Amino acid sequence: MDLKQLEYFVRVAELGSFTRAAVALDVAQPALSRQVRLLEVELRQNLLTRNGRGAAPTEAGKLLLEHGRGILHQVERAREELGRVRGALAGRVAIGLPPSVAKVMAVPLIRELRLRMPDASLSISEGLSVGMHESLANGRLDIALLYNAIPAPDIELTPLLEEQLFLVQRRGAGKEQPARPRPVPLREVAALPLV
Repeated sequence: MDLKQLEYFVRVAELGSFTRAAVALDVAQPALSRQVRLLEVELRQNLLTRNGRGAAPTEAGKLLLEHGRGILHQVERAREELGRVRGALAGRVAIGLPPSVAKVMAVPLIRELRLRMPDASLSISEGLSVGMHESLANGRLDIALLYNAIPAPDIELTPLLEEQLFLVQRRGAGKEQPARPRPVPLREVAALPLV
């Protein structure tokens, strides 16, 4: 059993998708699929049930997932300790991103981390703000990018930017427009014919 194969299997099982795992691991999907299949052949077990919606672990896969996480965690701890002896930054950072941001930032983030900190590893999860906030609180995520984050005593919030929202409509579709645009209350937006 190869550690790389085990890592690939664990990511596919956790994310429920070969495509998402390939993006998170920054590998080609066919190579990822091949390595997981080789692991299944070696263990003489189907580890994942593949379907149109993704992949889910079989009973054997659930067992290997539990052991695999432990094995990978031990290997990660050993690397961290060896990195500290060398004085290098090492370890695993779990980041949560909204799907719209992950599409743009996930691959460049992974590549940049590998260049700057080759002994560190990055785990990227996609999710909505509420779920990621919960994952931060229970320690499954180290950092997350959230919209409208709710202050909590155990979470440190750092505003990154404020985003302006614009009401865009065909000229003349609404009431007479003032010379200078003004904020539009949501009451007025609710009365507009929206697509």
